[in-house]
Amino acid sequence: MIMIPPTIDNSNFAEKKVFSKLKNSPNAETKNWVVYHSLNYPVSIKKSEKKSFKYFGEADFVILIPNKGIINIEVKGWTGFSCKKGVWDITKPDGTKEPNKKSPLKQASDSMFNIRKYIELKLNKKFPQNWMVVFTQCAFDVIDDIEYSNDNIIDTDSFNSNFINRLVGLSKILKTGGGIFQINEKDLNMLQKKIMRPNFEVFIKTPTILSDSELEIKEYTDEQIDILNHLDEGKRILVTGSQGTGKTSIAEDILRREYNKNKSKILFLNSNRLACEEMKDKLKNFETENSIDFYTFNKFLLEIINSVDKQFLKSIIKREFIKKNNLLIDKSVEILKADTSLLKKKFNYDFIVFDEMQNCFFYDKFYDFMELILKDGLSDGKYCFLGDFKYQNLVSDQLLIDQNKHPKNYLIDYEQVPLTRNVRNSKSISRNAPILSGLFKNLPYQISKSEHGEVINSFCKGRSEKIERLSSIIRKLKNEGVKGHDIVILSNFRLDNKYNFISELDLSGTYDHVVDLTDKNIRNLGNNIDEIKKKECIYFSTAAAFQGLESKIVVYVDPLETPPKSYSSLDSLKPELIAFNAMGRATTILYLIWDIRLKEYYDKQLKVIGGLKV
Repeated sequence: MIMIPPTIDNSNFAEKKVFSKLKNSPNAETKNWVVYHSLNYPVSIKKSEKKSFKYFGEADFVILIPNKGIINIEVKGWTGFSCKKGVWDITKPDGTKEPNKKSPLKQASDSMFNIRKYIELKLNKKFPQNWMVVFTQCAFDVIDDIEYSNDNIIDTDSFNSNFINRLVGLSKILKTGGGIFQINEKDLNMLQKKIMRPNFEVFIKTPTILSDSELEIKEYTDEQIDILNHLDEGKRILVTGSQGTGKTSIAEDILRREYNKNKSKILFLNSNRLACEEMKDKLKNFETENSIDFYTFNKFLLEIINSVDKQFLKSIIKREFIKKNNLLIDKSVEILKADTSLLKKKFNYDFIVFDEMQNCFFYDKFYDFMELILKDGLSDGKYCFLGDFKYQNLVSDQLLIDQNKHPKNYLIDYEQVPLTRNVRNSKSISRNAPILSGLFKNLPYQISKSEHGEVINSFCKGRSEKIERLSSIIRKLKNEGVKGHDIVILSNFRLDNKYNFISELDLSGTYDHVVDLTDKNIRNLGNNIDEIKKKECIYFSTAAAFQGLESKIVVYVDPLETPPKSYSSLDSLKPELIAFNAMGRATTILYLIWDIRLKEYYDKQLKVIGGLKV
């Protein structure tokens, strides 16, 4: 028989037994019978008269029999019952009795007539119908009487020995006549597709998922920010936590609080240009009143040096990245110590917020520099330093960093805020990203509570297949009405790298074009963002440059793929670190386009995810 649905849960053992018998029927006559389990139907009571009873009834099984008619089955798994003067009492499996139950025979008969009435209303046609009650646990002698026939009742002995044969026998007495017609092929098709339990697919639109996710994640982020309300007027705060735990949201909230408190001179630093520009855009009203300065750490050093010695940069331009930044800090310290008036007038701040500090704390004279630019220094000044000092340094190999320079070894009399719950990503992303990246075997945080979102993996054999897959994703999102500014494509390679294929992407009929966020010509993203949104563009960034940012949808096109030495300034970094950073940038939907050669690796990591205790 054809079972709809094809499986049954374990909630009712008696129904499960009947389901199994029907599904595995050996009788060839029943091959094309269509069986509906647990079918709801409108009862005869008018909806306007409904009070405490249900407007819908439920038939345990309803069977459509081609070229014959309909049989509905009521199943009772009672361990004992009696009927005296028309009143039914049943015995429950625990031995207790429940009196005054409605007759299951009347229940089955009523069900048959209600279903017939509904079908007639919809099709203006009547079909032969009958009913059966199956007692799966009790054996008893069934007596034909004026109300019910032996054909309609099956006890446990008959159920175990000849249930299907009895059912076939009942089907043979489904009679036509008197305006009642057999179910022909057209009728059967109409009953299945329009009336009984039609197939349908309803998908939540992607924009709805994104909107719901945004509201949900904001709620959890607000919970994280509430931590600040319990700090003892934290003059000096160190916020630590893995990506997605809400550090940047806390940085933004602290900036607003400090500004509204006393409008002191405030400095916001970030090691990442794009993240710095985004914060600047969020707080642009504060900046216009000259109360908050926004800089990347590198740009701030250049600002100090260029105010005195513009030729210095030419002398170090070819130095290795870490050495060059150490020289910039040395020079800045030298300038500020030599010219205290310049320091006090321009480069000394009442309050400093430094986000993504894990990319800078290890420089030789980092803390000497911070001591100078912070009013009252690190011991008495006011600051909020934020970072993942263990996992998210994207500047140098973690093994080469002097861990003795961790803030906890240099800061005194401060309050530490360790963040442990992921509040940025959907639950599926927060669970998958750490493990699929290969950076972790266990989760570095408590996973998100946000149920909205998913991780979608694809495996491609080569460049052309990857391009086609990416194009299909973009087309799908556009057709679903997703705004372009909610989509970011991330790659390990810059657009001008020959290993990057984004420029070959066909956007015809979708979005206007791809905006390269790493383009040096986009100096101030905040001033361009409204114009970009009007043109319905999508974004691109390298995985490293997008640190500190997030997007509702991220398409990461080359996870764990590493460039040859000559094509990367991040040769010393683990690809797993880059991958973790990239995957965690998606708040709601993460698309991963893998090279097919990584399928075995992916399957292995999937088993790790399956074994996580969360």
